[in-house]
Amino acid sequence: MNNLREGVADYLELRRSLGFRLKKDELYLRDFAAFMERRHAAYITAKLAAQWAQQPASNDPNYHAGRLRAVRSFARHRILTDPRTEIPPTDLLPRRRSAFQPHIFLQEEIARLLAASLQRRRGAKPISRWSRYAIFGLLSVTGMRVGEALNLDLEDVDLDHGVLTIRNTKFGKSRLVPVHATTSAVLKQYLEQRNALLAGRSARPFFISPLGRRITHSVLELSFRRLSRKLGLRGISDKTGPRLHDLRHTMAVDVLRQCYCAGADPERRLPALSTYLGHTHLNYTYWCLHQNPSLMKQAVTRLEHYWEASV
Repeated sequence: MNNLREGVADYLELRRSLGFRLKKDELYLRDFAAFMERRHAAYITAKLAAQWAQQPASNDPNYHAGRLRAVRSFARHRILTDPRTEIPPTDLLPRRRSAFQPHIFLQEEIARLLAASLQRRRGAKPISRWSRYAIFGLLSVTGMRVGEALNLDLEDVDLDHGVLTIRNTKFGKSRLVPVHATTSAVLKQYLEQRNALLAGRSARPFFISPLGRRITHSVLELSFRRLSRKLGLRGISDKTGPRLHDLRHTMAVDVLRQCYCAGADPERRLPALSTYLGHTHLNYTYWCLHQNPSLMKQAVTRLEHYWEASV
């Protein structure tokens, strides 16, 4: 039987072979192994796991719950080689559900955001305007994650066939994302601006800054917040408000809303939508759509129609 530190290494290697990245879990579990060594503990107990999880002072109970979750997952693996292992119960430091509700953009709000993106700013180069316009538009129609859009390389964008290749996604897998001809047309316009800036120089990223480098998430977020304040989507001093990631939620909601309007069966479309969004499980897609008033109204109307038809 190997020691706990070796067990952590074996566990991480196994999970990563299945496509998980586990960057945060690795930090947690290595720290947990060191904690156990300092206490000369030979095997995992629920008491020690909870003690370690609550060590850093924090007002966020979900932070402690997340640390314990990492140990619980490892303990399920560890018990196969060390039967003395205790798996911390799920009601020990439970995670509290967030009451957060994503902002579902109106089509008019997205149109205003895109129009504002193209407005000229003193001292700003045209590529900055076109980059924002193309990225915000791409996020709104494909539901891509922000990082997926920013990580696109030139070779990943096939505008002749209207296909984007998303590599090494959140769960370590790749997928193809087909885009509409109108989206390809806008991306071609952006590409003209990109080529004009580079003037024959090469750059691997598809979306570039005025310096020809890959646009960072923080810079794009800052630009989005500035525009959302300008458009009145958030107050001048508001710390919260619409997020770029909410464009992903909006796209998912719109797809299901169109299914209801067309009389199609949303349940049959969900697997395709889940695959398109790059989710590894339908539960993640359901989470994107949960508690949306518009969809709830459509679902109730559809249910009432079935009831009336059955009477």
